[in-house]
Amino acid sequence: MVAYKKMKKNNTEHIVYCTICSNPGMNTYELSKKLNMTGGRVRHAISKLKEDGLVKFKIERRTARLKKLVYPIEVWRLLPRKIKYQMKKLLGYKANGS
Repeated sequence: MVAYKKMKKNNTEHIVYCTICSNPGMNTYELSKKLNMTGGRVRHAISKLKEDGLVKFKIERRTARLKKLVYPIEVWRLLPRKIKYQMKKLLGYKANGS
């Protein structure tokens, strides 16, 4: 949650993150065109989001070219360990399971 509060201070990161959440699997070029921003601005925002642990990358190869696609991290992974444990207990999951 600290990372999200930190991210909200930078409007570009917030806009890029919201777009990634609503359109997972886009590459930097697609994001920059959708948001009407430069590629460098989008790449910088994505790198900050990656540092904060809010997004992840997946490499896709359909043709000879590689595509680096951006996906948001699942909410479950952002929760503190203690809350995860309590929720698993509440929902009836094993405490050491995932």
